[in-house]
Amino acid sequence: MKKDNRYLQSKTSALKIIPINWIDETERWIIVPGTIQEKYRRRTKEIIFSKNKCSFATGVPKSIIDFIYRAVKQLHLTDAPLIFSRGTVRTSRGLVRNAVSIHKLDWGVGTLVTIPRILKYREEITLQIENTEYSLRLMELVVLHGLLRIAYPSRGAHFFSSMAARILAKGWSQLDDEKSPKDLDE
Repeated sequence: MKKDNRYLQSKTSALKIIPINWIDETERWIIVPGTIQEKYRRRTKEIIFSKNKCSFATGVPKSIIDFIYRAVKQLHLTDAPLIFSRGTVRTSRGLVRNAVSIHKLDWGVGTLVTIPRILKYREEITLQIENTEYSLRLMELVVLHGLLRIAYPSRGAHFFSSMAARILAKGWSQLDDEKSPKDLDE
């Protein structure tokens, strides 16, 4: 019987050791800026999933998480943390459903990309690219547009829309094509 007690004591003491990469509940929440209607009051959002430096808050569809992570890798945006969340996206004219909101968070937390809550993942749009019609998911197009804005801040607005559509329709090789960025900026 004494052997059993020693075994239990050593096992319970081993359970009290906390690994160095342990994540506590305090690391699963972020403080996000409020909107004009909220009088800029900050609020907290829960992070439910993380892949390297990409974090996803509640409400982000699980089916788009892999797409976002692959796009971040392809655009080489892995040096700064990116946090994706669902929420209200506004401009001075009102609510927007076909664009993401991008905010740099305080204290070096990272960049918050807010996907419009009213935009559904299953919604599709038909675009004609080089005389061929393609059916693309609108949420993927909007998120890729925002990620391109982060990756290439010096480019014009037309570049982001055109390149996002071309990447979704024809693949990531369009980004490496030397002719397409020059043509799209004009």
